[in-house]
Amino acid sequence: MLEVPSPSVTHAPPPAEAVAPLMRGLDVLRRLTDADGTLALAELARATGLARSTVDRICATLAHLGYLRLDGRDASLAPPLMAVANAFLDALRVPELLGPLADRLADELDESVSLAVPDGDDIRFVHQVLRRRALSISFRVGDLLPGEGSAPGIVFRRGVDLAVDDQLVERGLIAVAVPVRGASGDVVCAVSVVSHTSRHSADSLPGAVRGALVSCVRGMEGVLRDAAAVTGLRPGPRSSNAGGAGFDSAPVQALARGLSVLTAFSAEHPALSLSRVAEGTGLSRATARRALLTYEHLGYVHQDDRLYRLTPRVLGLGCAPLSRTTLPRIAGPHLAALSDALGESVGLSVADGEWVRSTARVAPRRVMSVDIGVGSRLPAGATAAGQVLATEAGEAVADGPEDGLWSVAVPVRGRDGDVVSALDVTAHRGRGERDAWAQALRATAARIEADLAVTSRFVTVPRH
Repeated sequence: MLEVPSPSVTHAPPPAEAVAPLMRGLDVLRRLTDADGTLALAELARATGLARSTVDRICATLAHLGYLRLDGRDASLAPPLMAVANAFLDALRVPELLGPLADRLADELDESVSLAVPDGDDIRFVHQVLRRRALSISFRVGDLLPGEGSAPGIVFRRGVDLAVDDQLVERGLIAVAVPVRGASGDVVCAVSVVSHTSRHSADSLPGAVRGALVSCVRGMEGVLRDAAAVTGLRPGPRSSNAGGAGFDSAPVQALARGLSVLTAFSAEHPALSLSRVAEGTGLSRATARRALLTYEHLGYVHQDDRLYRLTPRVLGLGCAPLSRTTLPRIAGPHLAALSDALGESVGLSVADGEWVRSTARVAPRRVMSVDIGVGSRLPAGATAAGQVLATEAGEAVADGPEDGLWSVAVPVRGRDGDVVSALDVTAHRGRGERDAWAQALRATAARIEADLAVTSRFVTVPRH
């Protein structure tokens, strides 16, 4: 529990039993991550050196699993891929246990705060609390920074109790980092406070944050001691959360089977034996072993005393671009599909005082269609979306927002069950049928909620 295995850096050829389709699929995911989530299929083929037909089959498999969306000639990472990052973050437990204290520190200092763990010679962020300003910090969960070029990296590389980043990452950016130690005395993570030279200097920042930072670290180390006292290593079976798509119907079955291994880990089972991986994923021992050999060679898992653990390198598979998404971006493809199915204007709205504000909208191409621009505000009482947001009703119908229009809306709920937005269809009063529209809206809301739930497991997803 709370061990952070460091991936080995190897340039050796892959073992004979490595799964080649899995290696190629991971390369595609890495290239898409490095490109901030989207690349043309032709560019993917050039970047990976793979044949275009091979890239097409890999992307079709990833789309089959829900990890990728294909839009014409482009491939984009999709929210369900966050299940892979979630498996590591859940098994690590640092965001769950220490994240609330980092959030409190950020509020107290009014500065951005990060939690980071080592990834080989570099570091990866596992928790971020950002202050929204005109000049703001844009680190993301999953981002990789050089060990000697960042304050958290200096903590790990040099073993110091305090490190200062004086514009190492970027001009104007300064940071202070300190280690957080577990019950054994080993460093579990580094907590850093990040600011800008317009607010502090590298000389003044340590003194300005020291008191709050020291208090926060003491609290974090107390939490880790308490967790160690009540939690032990419990290797055991766990069903994969990779999604409901079957292996047998995937275009590249070896890739689909291999990816299921990553999501077999969790907080309850941070370390798994080969037999437990096979049991948890439904794979044969031989298939699970080949996948684990592949991951170990690439640095995604670490083996110690016949138990396997995920390494922070797993966060390099889509986490960074997906962790900075928004609800409208998550909903976008689902809204487009719903608009195509109904032939009407559909959208998301959030409450804004006595108004509702449109945060996403998709309208069909037709001679007469509803034109409600993103950012538009409408009286809450004149729309079905407004009624849903005001009452949290399961469904609402309203005439308006203008003469001749009517709308049907349903709620979109977050992980905690609270209503975070309203999904509506709005059209001319002579078109549509309430029950059919409500059924289609509920089905679409459920798909949006599923994507939101997996994305927001360890990161905050803005509603607009």
